[in-house]
Amino acid sequence: MKVAVTDANIFIDLIKLQLLGYLFSVDVEIHTTREVVDQLNAGQYEKVDSFIQAKVLKVYNFSSEELTEIVEMNAPKSLEFPDKTVVYLAIKHSAVVLTGDGPLRKFCTSNQLTVRGIIWLFDIFLKAELINHTLAIEKMNYLLSFNDRLPKDECMNRLKQWEIKK
Repeated sequence: MKVAVTDANIFIDLIKLQLLGYLFSVDVEIHTTREVVDQLNAGQYEKVDSFIQAKVLKVYNFSSEELTEIVEMNAPKSLEFPDKTVVYLAIKHSAVVLTGDGPLRKFCTSNQLTVRGIIWLFDIFLKAELINHTLAIEKMNYLLSFNDRLPKDECMNRLKQWEIKK
């Protein structure tokens, strides 16, 4: 099974879209770090915690030695500490990184890590038949209404493809 390490913005977007549960229904083992979970507000944490309790979301707690390594990681200043923990854990597990954060994506790519985002998750949810094209269109349009970091051209291409298939 493929392992993916997820940052906070993926959780936040999936919660807003009411699609979080689908993340744990695909053939990917989902990991994150305590530092990422700590970025969530109380309502978001409550939704994520149910998956932690069900043991389908693995939350990594670093040792003091690992935290020192993360602090000393040669990374751009634009990366927040929780983002560095995602990179560290992904390297440690040879995992895919799930993020929508530009600087994190760029740093991961420069370190030869595979990076995927929410559009990829839509593709996976569709392929697994967890959602249909009509729901994908509805959710993508909603996502575009609150997330201005998305690659608009790629989103519009998906919407066109899904419209044909619905």
